Amino acid sequence: MHNVPRMYPYQNQYYYDVNAPWHNYVRQPVYRSIPNGTRQDYGKEPFVVNINEAAKQNNTYRTALWTGDQLQVTLMSLNVNEDIGLEMHPDVDQFLRIEQGQGIVQMGKSKDHLDFEKNVYDDFAIMIPAGTWHNLTNTGNIPLKLYSIYAPPNHPFGTVHVTKSDAVAAEEANGHRNNNKIPRKNSTIFRQNNLNTTNSKTTFSKEEAAAIALLLGIDFTKVKFDLNEFWMGVNTELEHGRKYNQTNVTADEPITTGKIALAHINEFPDYYKRLKVLEEEAKAYWKEQTR
Repeated sequence: MHNVPRMYPYQNQYYYDVNAPWHNYVRQPVYRSIPNGTRQDYGKEPFVVNINEAAKQNNTYRTALWTGDQLQVTLMSLNVNEDIGLEMHPDVDQFLRIEQGQGIVQMGKSKDHLDFEKNVYDDFAIMIPAGTWHNLTNTGNIPLKLYSIYAPPNHPFGTVHVTKSDAVAAEEANGHRNNNKIPRKNSTIFRQNNLNTTNSKTTFSKEEAAAIALLLGIDFTKVKFDLNEFWMGVNTELEHGRKYNQTNVTADEPITTGKIALAHINEFPDYYKRLKVLEEEAKAYWKEQTR
């Protein structure tokens, strides 16, 4: 094969959002970009993006850009001296690419023995095998901008963590800090430590509700209800769990609880808002009857 220099003269001219046409392989002077601070997850639809620009424009600690069934892309921004935090994903391979700044990456088979350490800069790629403990720290004097690819997905569809503390709080609420992975049908991530005891689950966090919805195949961009309604639903349906022995049919199992909530929401998109009004009316009625 002959070496032809600059065979592709426009090889660095990508669209940020290529939902605009190309003409003669020349970049158009005006094109639509993803708004800075976007909260939209573009999975599972076909999507093309200038990932370099997307990563540089992102100012959140973590934003899910595209979440599919087998892969997820998130944008990340680490402040000066900030790190991702030591973590390990048992069954998720991860790819990181630095788009701005510099840092140091550490990896190892044990969290107490990180024997792999490298300095990383713009355009560096990092491959993290499943089961590997790892951390990435910003060692520069500007925000470290990067994107991460998880295979399979590691966070619920539409995840947005504005700050690291938001991410830590969400992960601790789900009981899987340092074990970040979204629950799948063969996963035990939702199993509570007290599953085999008489204690009942009192509430699902909003992120847990989003994860349940993901497992059930709910795409909130295509249904008539939103995550808040579904969240209200799964928490309401805990009354069919271990909270009441006589009506316990779910044992607080998240997917079963989610299916019950979904069945009702499919009847009316605002089913649980209606139910709340009805319950208030019932309380007032019985209060009147006992006078």
